[in-house]
Amino acid sequence: MDAFQLQGHDLDSLRRVELPEPRPGPGEVRIRVAAASVNYRDYALATGRYQPELPRPFVPLSDGVGRIDALGEGVEGYALGERVIGHYTTKWIDGPFQSANHASKLGGPLDGWLARQIVLPASAIARAPEFLDDAAASTLPVSGLTAWAALQRMALPAGASVLVQGTGSVSLMALQLAVARGLDVIATTGDAGKADWLRSMGARAVIDYKQRPDLSAAVRELTGGRGVDGIVDVVGGPQFLDLLNAAADNAHIAVIGFLHSMQVDGNLIGPIMARQLNIHGVSVGSLRDLQAFLAEVDARRIVPIVGARFSFEQGARAIASIAQQRLVGKPVVVFD
Repeated sequence: MDAFQLQGHDLDSLRRVELPEPRPGPGEVRIRVAAASVNYRDYALATGRYQPELPRPFVPLSDGVGRIDALGEGVEGYALGERVIGHYTTKWIDGPFQSANHASKLGGPLDGWLARQIVLPASAIARAPEFLDDAAASTLPVSGLTAWAALQRMALPAGASVLVQGTGSVSLMALQLAVARGLDVIATTGDAGKADWLRSMGARAVIDYKQRPDLSAAVRELTGGRGVDGIVDVVGGPQFLDLLNAAADNAHIAVIGFLHSMQVDGNLIGPIMARQLNIHGVSVGSLRDLQAFLAEVDARRIVPIVGARFSFEQGARAIASIAQQRLVGKPVVVFD
């Protein structure tokens, strides 16, 4: 089977290899992959920035879609040829998160989607929305579900304000879902050329953080001095202090990413206590959450934003593209 493996801790260790054709065991399905999308996590793993302790080699990419081409013994409820996506944290079926679930993640430590075929438990797949093409459907399991889970944890009512950062895949889905739910969205960008595009997607206002480095002051100007009710933080690092000061009383902050870093030095406790802020660590959700997210995507006809498209042969290049200036939207590897 044609596949890519991450064999080390840098991009040069992404190798195209020939692996034995996988066969589904009892309770499993084999999927012929049609498309797989790239998350920042994939790039961070491939560059050794994130979880360098994970055993290598493994097949990268946590998100994908394809059609079932073999059924293991005892599989019920699915048929050959059905188009499905995989649940990233394969053992998190329902209920609250448990740390043991980390060991069941696709694209490290378990083999992911950058291969012609993948075998998954039948309990860890879901039918892809029929109205989406393969590229769009492939973006949903990680970044899409994470954005949905963040908004669920914040539980903001219609009309409440929410801040989203940039044009990465989590932020874009958070923007699309928030607009569909009737929230007042403020977006940030460091690219003036993207501001109008973000407004066209439904953001009421856009802050260019290169022109307005005092983010909290800019947010308060746009909210009558009160701050925002919710924040989807994908950046991390020192700017988290600015986010705390941009938050309204009793606001919710979903901590999702570390595009800058995981290190924050400064006064965290004071603003959290003074304004009774709610901090949520968010990373995807359970299979039941994925199913609820897909139902909302289907009901609201939300089409994820697909960025650059790569062929299977360009798999390593697709992962490397995360660090480069690229189209708005999530990079996708389209197989055939």
